[in-house]
Amino acid sequence: MNPLKLIKYAKFFSSSKFLNFATGVGKNVAFLRRAAILFYCFRDPDTPKYVKAIVAGALGYLILPIDLVSDRIPFIGWVDDAAVIALAFKVANRFIKPMHREQAQKLVPFGSEE
Repeated sequence: MNPLKLIKYAKFFSSSKFLNFATGVGKNVAFLRRAAILFYCFRDPDTPKYVKAIVAGALGYLILPIDLVSDRIPFIGWVDDAAVIALAFKVANRFIKPMHREQAQKLVPFGSEE
């Protein structure tokens, strides 16, 4: 998938929507820590705009209740979301700072980045 295609989902993203997702249904998502790292990378003024656009799209896709594979399907429902977050993480990786990881650890104290 081309990471630029994620940008169209940015309109579904906002900080408050992500935080509501993270403390609600998202707390059961295994890759939530990675999404939180992306969230804090997005909020960093040093992160380039093109990376922010891709991250916003990925997080918008994650919090969107209707997507390619329904999140209600056991086991496979979150596969597409995980792939989108992984792709955005790959794009943003060189702009992720230790402080983003620390902030994500505070928001999501369980699980891991993997």
